[in-house]
Amino acid sequence: MVGSSDDTNAANTHVIKAGNRLLALWEAGSATALDPASLETQGQVTFRDDLKHMPFLAHPRIEPDGRIWNIGSGGAAVCVWRLSKDGAFEAGEAVKLPMASYIHDFTATARHLVILCQPWIAGAMKLPFSKSLTWQPELGSKVLVLDKDDLSKASVFDLPPLSFFHLGDAWEEKDGTIRFDGCFHKDVTFAVEGAPGLVEGRYVHVERPELNLVALHPDGRATLTPAGITAEFPRSAPELAGLPRSATVHVGGYGSNRPFARSVGSWDWVRGRHDSFDFGTRHLVEEFVPAGQHHLIGTTLNLDAKATELHLFDARRIADGPVASWRSDVALPLSFHGSWVAA
Repeated sequence: MVGSSDDTNAANTHVIKAGNRLLALWEAGSATALDPASLETQGQVTFRDDLKHMPFLAHPRIEPDGRIWNIGSGGAAVCVWRLSKDGAFEAGEAVKLPMASYIHDFTATARHLVILCQPWIAGAMKLPFSKSLTWQPELGSKVLVLDKDDLSKASVFDLPPLSFFHLGDAWEEKDGTIRFDGCFHKDVTFAVEGAPGLVEGRYVHVERPELNLVALHPDGRATLTPAGITAEFPRSAPELAGLPRSATVHVGGYGSNRPFARSVGSWDWVRGRHDSFDFGTRHLVEEFVPAGQHHLIGTTLNLDAKATELHLFDARRIADGPVASWRSDVALPLSFHGSWVAA
């Protein structure tokens, strides 16, 4: 019997360190605690009794000092979560959205939460869940900006209709301009057809996501600047979360005849320069993540060796190739996301 979404909670999308626990995350339900040494499951986490089973998204934003912000999407509103660096509950508050969008990710500056609402709108609940959503491009996209110190202080910016799963860290400039990058589709074809196909072992060729930089200006305008490359999984060094930066780590090299990335790279928004390494057509590249400011770490599936490989890069010389690689004895299932957790 299914009494709540937690009865089907897969806890399989992302993992973060929160104090003495690992939290395994799945966007439609509670976080699941793991022992960081043994990886033994400790159970689903209820941060406050009246918030039991409230969604806790798979993409929290962690400040450089360790404080954790997250949201839980629920139709026309979200629950804004705040945890201490030790993973202890600090606050949970409902905030109304500009529209009842599907939200997989959000971002944050040092002072603000930034929630991008795409015009993929929730309606009557159906299974599969994607059937509950309708694409309404005439609504455009909305960006909700919340003051971390007072969530009632909010502003909304307008963008063209776009679809997305993942955003990079945001930052705020001295004049008040907020910038963040994201990997955007023109519509939800990938979400409706491409992504379910990958999970089911089918390949459906759809438009590739393109890397863009969003600027939210103090006068209320919002602008998009394309990098001119296809990319996914934008990441930056955790030490710079919410702070000004120029580079975005990503995977890319998508082709028309294959579903997964074949390269890892870094795009420099200031210089307009791309530094990347192509593993070739016989590798399926998973998400690469910064390990500090000077290294990247991630995995590929080597189709010829039929094995998973772990690769370490110098983030300042990605095109030079891995500085170290390790090959497993087996091929591990392709994953959704990666995190670097220092011992």
